Parts: sequence; structure tokens; C-alpha cells
Amino acid sequence: MLVQIDPPRGPGPQPLPPQQRPGRIGTASIRRGPLWWMRSVDHWVGLPLCFGLGALVGLKHRLWPRPERPIRERGTLVVVKFFGLGSIIEATPLLAGIRRRYPNARLAFLTFATNEPLLRRLGLCTDIRVIRTRSPLNFVTDTLGTLLWMRRQDVDAIVDLEFFSKFSSLITVLGGARRRIGYHLNAFWRRSLLTDPVYFNYFHHITDVFAQAGRHIDVTIDDPTLTAGPVDDAARRRVDETLRERGWSDGERLVGVNVNAGDMSLERRWPPERFVDLIEALLARHPDVRILLTGSPSERAYIGTITERLKESTRARVLVTAGLWSLDEFIASFERMAVFVTNDSGPMHIAAAQGAPLVSLWGPGRPEFYAPRVPRHEIIYESYPCSPCLYMFTTFEGMWCRHEGWCMQAIAHAPVLAAVERLLARGPATPEPSTAQAATDPA
Repeated sequence: MLVQIDPPRGPGPQPLPPQQRPGRIGTASIRRGPLWWMRSVDHWVGLPLCFGLGALVGLKHRLWPRPERPIRERGTLVVVKFFGLGSIIEATPLLAGIRRRYPNARLAFLTFATNEPLLRRLGLCTDIRVIRTRSPLNFVTDTLGTLLWMRRQDVDAIVDLEFFSKFSSLITVLGGARRRIGYHLNAFWRRSLLTDPVYFNYFHHITDVFAQAGRHIDVTIDDPTLTAGPVDDAARRRVDETLRERGWSDGERLVGVNVNAGDMSLERRWPPERFVDLIEALLARHPDVRILLTGSPSERAYIGTITERLKESTRARVLVTAGLWSLDEFIASFERMAVFVTNDSGPMHIAAAQGAPLVSLWGPGRPEFYAPRVPRHEIIYESYPCSPCLYMFTTFEGMWCRHEGWCMQAIAHAPVLAAVERLLARGPATPEPSTAQAATDPA
């Protein structure tokens, strides 16, 4: 269900009135953080490299054309996606389709090291190749090692799922792949480096955009279901032990809340004040509900800006799991959640794949493009005049609002509370924990 809030009237994007403005979303702190530097290097260094390499590739194809070769039955296919846990989850129908179409081929996934644990849990690829970004030395050595590995494998095809990255474009060419599938942009550097350009249409859903790339290697997506991470009994037991230690009883319902969004766009975060209003109202109206505030260890400090504003009586019914649970335990916890409330972020897609009832909050991004297409999903979208500014080639996140996130600030807690209560009224979406079938770890 999509709840779309009417945008403000006027000739263009406008800030909220001062009395309705909770404050800046707070992206200034990452403007020159690691992600900012990676983007800057990708643009200012990658762009001239792509132009130069594109000219050389075009000349080589004219002078020494390489004969086409069909994808070998036991050949090697590489899928590239560096940014976004959510994008990797949304790409799982494509990965599953490739495995069905080429069951005996080697399917490698190339990504940053931070995404490796999730990819290994999904178990869809035969190889996970990672590039570490902790230091320039790690980055250079891993990149060179990956290129040498691709050359030795004589890669049949590489599918680049990045939309605008110059680095991924360089990898596809320097790795020597016979077929290079990627998203076409109206730019020489991208067109000249691809053998199979794919039109990037952000009016289609992301899984359909990925599926379009798969068609170039004869892969049809018959099943759009997102792949769930397997859950084992040990992770379930650790989750239950934590909940019991914090006073949770079987008769209570758990509502997960993700107040975070990845560094790629902190403008996607709903302001802390709104989450405080939601939690206070929800717990006041439902005595049998407890709140799980989820996140990574690095996000614990930001979560503290929410918990410190809660009433003391409310705080007693809130458990912060950031840094407390591993990825396995975080995935297992979705079996215990009656609802998961989240910004547009990677955990939203993981929750969707695990079958948790969802309430998602949108502003900079466009849900028709990126929201998981799953049942029991309530979407709250503030369609501001400048939305979307994310995932667009001609704009960047926070371009018009100076990173203040007017669209997210404009979402009141009342429609979100109503969406949560609609899902609570419908009851559990998954079997009771005691009867749920345990999954096994991938080999």
C-alpha cells in the first residue's frame, strides 16, 4: 500500500515553515568522509581514464576485431555491484536466473568487502571477489589481484550493475571480459567501453532494470522473489536469549525500527524527533508492544539521539540491538518482528526478503523505482517537488534542499503510526518461531 502525502504548493521546492522544521538531517559530517573521497576519485580520476581507455578500445576493435564467442557451458560470468546492500538483495532474482540458465558455469560476484558477509549468506554465487577500501594500499592490491584473476579466468561476460560508476566500467574492460554488459549513458566514456549497452530507465522498477541486463546473456527472470538469507537454530537461540534477558515475554509483540540510512544518502533518514513521536505514541496505545532499535555498531551513537529523548518509562520497553547482534542474528530477528519500520536503506530490503511486514519511509528516493515489491508493505512517500533527487544522473541527493531533507521532515508521525497499526491488526506474517523450519547454512 502506498500512502502518498500531498506536496506543498508553489513554483518549486520550498523549505518547511520554521515551526515545522526539526533541523538539518546532518549530512555535512560525511561530505568529506570516505564515501565522499571515493566518489570524488571516481569522477575526477575515473573520467579521464575512461575517456582515454574508450578511445583505445574503439581503435583496437577497428584494427584487431575480436571474434564473438558464445558463453561456455563451464565458463565464467562476473556480476559487479559495489554500492548498496539493498541493490544486492534486489539483484538476487537476476543471480538466481543466471544460476538456472548456466548451472555449470562459475558465477562470481565482485563487490566491496563490507558486502561480503551478506553475499556469502545468500549462497547464490560460486565465488565472491572483494575489494577492501580500508586503505589505498588495500584498494590497489585487491583491484590488481581481481584483474589478474579475471584475465586468468578468460571471463565470458561481465554484468556491471552500477549505474554511474567509472571504476566499475574500468574493471569490465581491464579484466578482459569478452562481453561487457552495462547501463548506457549519453556519454562517450560509457558507450565506448560496453559491448552490450542496456538502457537505464528509472521509471521501471530496479528488479526490472537488472532483468534487462540479464537478457543480454539469455537470462530470463521467471521468478522475481527476493532470496532470503538462511536462518539457523543457533542464531534463533541467541536472539531469544537476548530478548528474555531484557524481559521480553512470549505474549508481547516486537516492532523493529531502523532509524538509520547508509552513508550514500543520509538525507533518507526520518528526523529523530519523528521517531521519538512514533515510538511514544505506539507504546502508549499498545501495552503489549516492545521496540527493537536496530543498526550496526557504528550507528549506535546516532540511535542514542533517539533513546535519550524518550521518556524513562518508554525507554524501559526499548532494546537497542546495534552492535549487539551479528548479521545472522539480525536476519533471525525478523522472524520475531510483527512489523519493521525503516527508512529507505539496506535493512529494508533484507527485511523484505525475510518476509517481515514493512513500513518504509520515502522522500529523496522514488518507491516506484526502488521499494521492494512484497506483500504486507506500507509505503509512506512525501512527493516533494524536488523528489526524487537520488539515483538520478542529472541530480544528486540533497541538491535542492542543501541536504536538509525537507521531504523527510515533512512526514508526520500520524500516517506512519496508522500504517504500523494496520499491519499489527493483520497478525503475524510468518509461522510461530516454535514451528518455523530451520534453514541450513550454504555450503
